[in-house]
Amino acid sequence: MNDYFIRTKNLPKSFLFILPLLVLYEIGIILYGSEVKNTADVIVKSPLEIFGKNATLVFNSLVIIISFCSIFYIEKKHRLHCGIFFPMLLESIIYALFLGYVIVFLVYGFLPLDISNFHAENFAKGVIISLGAGVYEEIFFRLLLLSTLCFVFVKVFKINALIGSFLGILICACIFSSMHYAGIVGDSFSIHSFMFRFIAGIILSAIFIFRGLGIAVYTHATYDVLTVFRFYT
Repeated sequence: MNDYFIRTKNLPKSFLFILPLLVLYEIGIILYGSEVKNTADVIVKSPLEIFGKNATLVFNSLVIIISFCSIFYIEKKHRLHCGIFFPMLLESIIYALFLGYVIVFLVYGFLPLDISNFHAENFAKGVIISLGAGVYEEIFFRLLLLSTLCFVFVKVFKINALIGSFLGILICACIFSSMHYAGIVGDSFSIHSFMFRFIAGIILSAIFIFRGLGIAVYTHATYDVLTVFRFYT
């Protein structure tokens, strides 16, 4: 069991684990257009705009390069066994099933899923948006932002590791929640929805720290897909 937790947490394995979601999301953008793009997706890819029309080609090339590097790293350290992805998926689904109920109970005091702020023209677009949120919001907010905040607090300002990580999680969760109200397509602000996303940000940050990027991505994406399914049933 300890070996499983160690092996599934490393970044190369996490990247290969989320690669199918990334591919499905990018195919969805091709089919449905840029209106299904996630805000975090736009932020993550913004540095590639310097390549102009070749930005998509550069991004896809980077994905291929990272994929090969991940496979090479895993094969060098441990033989790549794709069977490990199934328990990782199962673990993520379990977290996702409890995620909404726990947060809603804390925020509202009862247990229905929070779907009041969900907007999508149809089920397929809703799923694509959910996949994009899972992949790019976890990459941006947890892998990039949270890691940077923790590094700054702990390594630069020399704050105690536990306190520095806690501050990073709180700031990251606050920004994560606030971003859902930004822009012309942002949701209408309410303290309940803000706190819902704020607590979700804390929990997803904890999953990222203790279980790695891959589990965090699938937990986020699975919860959002389940929300879409409930919305349309």
